[in-house]
Amino acid sequence: MNDASASAFRLDDRVALVTGGTRGIGAAIARELAGAGAQVVLTGRDARIAESAAADLRAEGAAARGFAYDAGQPGAWSRLADRIAGEVGRLDVLVNNAAVLRPHVVARLREEEFDELFQVNVKAALFLTKALQPLLQASAHACVLNITAAGAQAPMAGIGAYCASKAALVNLTRTLAKEWTPLGIRVNALTPGSTATDMILPVDAERRERFVAEMAAQNPMNRIADPVEIARAARFLVSDAASYVTGHVLVADGGLLA
Repeated sequence: MNDASASAFRLDDRVALVTGGTRGIGAAIARELAGAGAQVVLTGRDARIAESAAADLRAEGAAARGFAYDAGQPGAWSRLADRIAGEVGRLDVLVNNAAVLRPHVVARLREEEFDELFQVNVKAALFLTKALQPLLQASAHACVLNITAAGAQAPMAGIGAYCASKAALVNLTRTLAKEWTPLGIRVNALTPGSTATDMILPVDAERRERFVAEMAAQNPMNRIADPVEIARAARFLVSDAASYVTGHVLVADGGLLA
């Protein structure tokens, strides 16, 4: 790879915000972007946990800050956007990763769970993006990346409302790409397949082993993803290596949807 090609994957002198960046895929993305040279702001519902995650990145030589942000709280996106504007002053990359799962068959789904899924997975992502538009529009490398799920394209029994929320996020990604790309803001989505994170893995060791084997058997690679594999795909989409990519949903699922 020549110097120009390699530099296209770098994120030096850029500021990236990763919501839900304290664990799982979000933490892997935050670490990957920081490793590429970005100044990373990561969020978590608990301020102490968010700052601890940022401190871990700083210990590795990265520039990182941790902010409290609860996407389940109405209006929280405005407060976060104000804090980014006031304390950071600029933004180049927004990764909407914060999400909840709430697995239930439809017959057992409660109205408050449905509302929470769409509040966190759709409404908060959309209105945070909207609130940050002025900062993004001021960047020469602006991009938004929404983290969706394979269930957005192939709905799965037992997590129907979650799948519906992620499908809505895919639709909004494409809509925003049509509206904002002419303004200089690329908007894409990343769809992970089954990934080894606490969000989906059972706590019990025996159940976890059985679950991983079942999930692995569903795709041609016969394994689930390591979070870093999803993070590397995210890095591509938010870098200049993807400068002509917008309105796209990149699937990284081991062939599950093939």
